Amino acid sequence: MFESNSPKIIVYMRTGRFLHIITLMELILIFILVPILFRIDTSQDLFLTILRYFAIAFLVSLPVSSQLDAWSRYQNYKQIKDQFFIYGFDIRILKPVLKSRCQRDAALISASELGLKKECACYFWKHGYRWYHIIPDFVFSTPQFLLSKYFWMTTFFVSKYEPKVDYTSFQAPYLKTKSSIILPNAETACS
Repeated sequence: MFESNSPKIIVYMRTGRFLHIITLMELILIFILVPILFRIDTSQDLFLTILRYFAIAFLVSLPVSSQLDAWSRYQNYKQIKDQFFIYGFDIRILKPVLKSRCQRDAALISASELGLKKECACYFWKHGYRWYHIIPDFVFSTPQFLLSKYFWMTTFFVSKYEPKVDYTSFQAPYLKTKSSIILPNAETACS
């Protein structure tokens, strides 16, 4: 119920599992496409040379952005785990991460380590999110949000979060299991 001794690298790999898979696919794409781009003869055309280096820079930026996103989700995981531990299960903790698949994954992992996975999964299910909802909601509702500073700071540049609770010092699970705001009928919400 209470996983207190998981190494940080294991937790980091679990919280960003989906992003790490994307990074591997992007690296494979780089190893396939970059040699092809260098075989194109661009000695006579400056535009093709610029286009080639722009394409290479774009390809290299893809795995970097995926790993920045994974690092940010790891920070979300630590913060959500602290909040669950201190306050118990509360839907106000989950509302900010509801619309992003990667943030939902980080919340589920932190909840599962504290024995709250079922409540967390039921909350996401109740709001209509399934495993195949990968693209964040705002991409369809407000795509211009991708250009905002808030998006970039909360997706790729989340500041480092230092946990407030030392989970290694607990021998037995200590967790508030009831909260003033809990998902009503959690048993029937997921069926």
